[in-house]
Amino acid sequence: MSSISGTEYPLELMLAIVKNLSNFSCLNVSGEISIVCRAFLLARYNVSIEDQRPPFLTDAWLVPLFFALIMLVGLVGNALVIYVISKHKQMKTVTNFYIANLATTDITFLVCCVPFTATIYPLPSWIFGDFMCRCVNYLQQVTAQATCITLTAMSVDRCYVTVYPLQSLRHRTPRKVLALSLAIWIGSFVLSIPFAMYQKLSTGYWYGPQTYCTEAFPTVLHQKALTLYTFLAVYLLPLITICLCYTYMLKHMSRPVVEPIDNNNQIQLLAERSEATRAKISKMVVVIVLLFTVCWGPIQLFILFQAFQSSFEKSYETYKIKIFAHCMSYSNSSVNPIVYAFMGANFRKAFKRTFPFVFKQRVETSSRGAGNREVRFMTTGT
Repeated sequence: MSSISGTEYPLELMLAIVKNLSNFSCLNVSGEISIVCRAFLLARYNVSIEDQRPPFLTDAWLVPLFFALIMLVGLVGNALVIYVISKHKQMKTVTNFYIANLATTDITFLVCCVPFTATIYPLPSWIFGDFMCRCVNYLQQVTAQATCITLTAMSVDRCYVTVYPLQSLRHRTPRKVLALSLAIWIGSFVLSIPFAMYQKLSTGYWYGPQTYCTEAFPTVLHQKALTLYTFLAVYLLPLITICLCYTYMLKHMSRPVVEPIDNNNQIQLLAERSEATRAKISKMVVVIVLLFTVCWGPIQLFILFQAFQSSFEKSYETYKIKIFAHCMSYSNSSVNPIVYAFMGANFRKAFKRTFPFVFKQRVETSSRGAGNREVRFMTTGT
């Protein structure tokens, strides 16, 4: 996941103008733009710094509002998933433990990262200090890393249980999944350390002295290496692994399990059920892969292009593209419960048992609607 430093384009645009003044320093000892620079900006660019406030752009309220919606849906959905799994004994399966770990990564990301990132858009400065600057970006990478590894592990597990159903009964246990989940978190914390090392506070001028949380790499090579690592570890390699697992799984499921001897009804019914199961799993596979690709693809490709394309120029247009890409990646944490949990029949049954009053009301409403339609048919014939 990218650093939050990519959102302070107004500072970068102003510094791009100031860099044209190579004969003298624009910032004085107090961090303000000098009188000479102010005169130059006014004469050449028609930019006046005196007595102005930062412009209140649309993204200053729209992006935080969208992030708030993501937090609301994501926190409620993921918390309900964990609650249902922990409350019902029959829900404590290997696959559901993976889903619970995935929900935990999403909740951690939504609580520890999204609120701080949302403040960047309405506020001109980073107000949370150096520690939170490093911590927020570090936890952002940790949760992204843990999410991708969990998705990969879950895909490998589903492939294993489908291709080798008998062997998996001996090796797939909830205790082993818990140990693997702990290892995923420890590995993610270790692998994400560089993202805390290369974050720092910097000062600049944007309608007054401002403080920013930015990336600070020793060399351009360090920046490119870390960007490439993020693209491979958090996007490309997990995506390739997931696609390979489900491709192999679907290929295995396409083989006939029962060799029909005659065309009796029982054999035909088994064949139809098998075909329906394969179709349902195929749809789930497509949703999983497409969701992962669509949500994470834009921001990963944007960061990769920004780091390796020498002709890349930062502008307000690219700034808006990056905002959209960030929103897409953040939304993945709120839609995961829908895809990985609520589409499952066992989860739906568990939710009906946990919240019977909600589903009972829906059933009663549906029954009344059916009765009304029947009365209308009897009286009008339509």
